[in-house]
Amino acid sequence: MNKKIIIALSSILVVFALSWSSCSKTNGPTTEEFVIAIDSIIHADTITVGGTLSIKFYGLVGPNGCYAFDRLSPEYLQVTDTTGELKITSYGIHTFNDVCPDNEVYMNGTELVVSDIPLGKLEIKAMQPDGTALSQFVIVKQ
Repeated sequence: MNKKIIIALSSILVVFALSWSSCSKTNGPTTEEFVIAIDSIIHADTITVGGTLSIKFYGLVGPNGCYAFDRLSPEYLQVTDTTGELKITSYGIHTFNDVCPDNEVYMNGTELVVSDIPLGKLEIKAMQPDGTALSQFVIVKQ
């Protein structure tokens, strides 16, 4: 008799565990954030203090329409009295769908405008997925 009770309780627990796990699944597609590989950036090589700097980004976001640009995330660091560093990470979103539009998605000159840059030399670093950076310099003069 005890064996039948144990089997019945085990069966109830298995049914409960299976129904709970199916309730925790989402009905929609899942997404994943990733760092976009930047192949080039375009900007002025010299600006004046108090001016703004426009930086345009180019690169492949993804191989099909399930990929999309999400945001640019800039981080400024004053390295020395006359040198600053602007690290910019470009983020994309990959949506996992069964069917995706058949078109490559590009950055196409997505723009970041930066202001309040101190006098001196600014190193712009477009961060890559592997942690390296595409680096270029801008001179900020009087």
